[in-house]
Amino acid sequence: MASLPSRRGGRPRSRIEALARRPLFWIALVAVVALFSIGRAVLSRPPEPALRIPLPAFELTDHRGQRFGLEQLRGRVWIADFIFTTCPTVCPKLTQRMKEIEQRGRELGDALHLVTITVDPETDTPEVLASYAASQGLPLDRWTLLTGPLDQIESTVIKGFKIAMGKEEASPGLFSIFHGERLVLVDREGVIRGYYEANDEGISAILRDASALAERD
Repeated sequence: MASLPSRRGGRPRSRIEALARRPLFWIALVAVVALFSIGRAVLSRPPEPALRIPLPAFELTDHRGQRFGLEQLRGRVWIADFIFTTCPTVCPKLTQRMKEIEQRGRELGDALHLVTITVDPETDTPEVLASYAASQGLPLDRWTLLTGPLDQIESTVIKGFKIAMGKEEASPGLFSIFHGERLVLVDREGVIRGYYEANDEGISAILRDASALAERD
């Protein structure tokens, strides 16, 4: 006796075909895929740094001789370092590290800005800072160098950024300038979000955290 044709699997296939004809099925499918993609993006985004130290308002003088301070930096994530142009040792290394940050952070565009504050404002006038920037090839559309009266510099650096600076007598009548060597990350609202060593690990960390802050809505 001839066997009857098997219908196994026919019903599930019919259900799938029926669902495929319904617009709501495709809308739901697209929504699920979109939610999955968004979820992966959120989970893969690095967390923001936990540190929060509000930076007091300050206003100094930039390399162009114009007033420049916290108000001009609002709305941008920025990274600060502290040097003086006649420093023969650590300062050139800090500038090179900041240049590396600028190059690696270009994908952030105008959302990231660099700020260098002199700790020897008596020597580092706006003209001296402009000459230093030119000699170092610094991109001044994304980088600002600041100077000002010594008392304002000390207030901004020591009280604001919590970075050490000053002069100490190396020998009778001869003084050496000292300053902190950490890089400081500041968010769009003018809040300090981290201190970083100027080494390979620190550069990678500050770029990661700057990206997280810049991508925040």
